[in-house]
Amino acid sequence: MKGRAAQYMSAMMFDRTRIRSRSRIGEADVVHVRLAEEIVDRLALVSRTFERALVVGPGTAALRQVWAQLGVPAVHVSPVAAERPDVVADIAQPFLRRFDLAISINELHVANDPVTALGEMRGTLKPDGLFLGAAASSGTLTELTESLLHADAALSGGAAMRVAPFADVRKWGDGLARAGFALPVVDEVRVSVTYGALASLMRDLDAVGLKGVLASRSPAPRRLFVEAEEYYRAHHADERGRLKATFVFAFLSGWAPDPGQQKPARRGSATVRLEDALKSL
Repeated sequence: MKGRAAQYMSAMMFDRTRIRSRSRIGEADVVHVRLAEEIVDRLALVSRTFERALVVGPGTAALRQVWAQLGVPAVHVSPVAAERPDVVADIAQPFLRRFDLAISINELHVANDPVTALGEMRGTLKPDGLFLGAAASSGTLTELTESLLHADAALSGGAAMRVAPFADVRKWGDGLARAGFALPVVDEVRVSVTYGALASLMRDLDAVGLKGVLASRSPAPRRLFVEAEEYYRAHHADERGRLKATFVFAFLSGWAPDPGQQKPARRGSATVRLEDALKSL
C-alpha cells in the first residue's frame, strides 16, 4: 500500500497545499476579474433562466461583485478558508446534482487529474445543467518560461521545469468529452499584463498561489532570476521597458447530459454535399 501511495505522489504534478495558502490573492486578481467578467458576458447570451449556481474558485471582494451580476443565487466554494467561501472544499467534492449552473476559474489547470476534476463539476449539475469554466492554456507565461530556461542553461548548462505546462485547447475539449459533458465547446482568450520588474510578476504569482506550486521543484539560486530578468528585458519588454506577461485561457462550456438535449448530427448523415453547398454561396 505504501508503495502505491508513493507511486501516486510521484505522479502528482501540483502541490495543492500551496494553492490553499493563497491568502494574498486579492492583491493580484486583475486577471481573475477579467475571466469572471467574460463568463458573465457569455452567460448573458444563453437563453435560459438558472435557479442556483455553484462558483468554484477564488473568493475575493472584487470577484464577488462580478459574480453578483449573474443574478443567480450562488454557493461559493474554495479550498482556501481565508477567502471565506460558503464551503471550504477542493474543486467540488461535496455536491451531487444540486445546481443547474456551475462555474470554475483558476482551479482546473492546477488539478492533478483535470478530467476527474471536470467530472466532479459535471456531477454537481442537474440534468441539462450548464458548466462554464476558464483554465490556463498552452501559451501562458511563455515569456517567463523562455527566460528561466535561458537562465538555467546559462548558469548550469541544463534546464529545469520551473513553470507548469498547460494543456492546449484541443486537450481541454477532449477533457470535457471524457468527463461526460454533452455539446462541449472550447475557445481561447489571451490576456496581456505588463510589469515593471520580474519580482513584481513573481509576487503576483505567489499571491494567487501559483509560485512554487509544482510538486517536484529544483532549487533556484538568486542569480537565476537576475539572469532571467536580463534576458526577459532584452526579448520581452514593451516600448516603455515594461515586461510583458501573456496569459492564455481556455473558456470551457458543456451541458450535463439529458435525454431531451439536441444531439450532434451523426457522421455521414448530411443530405447535402459540401461541394453543392459551396456552389450556392
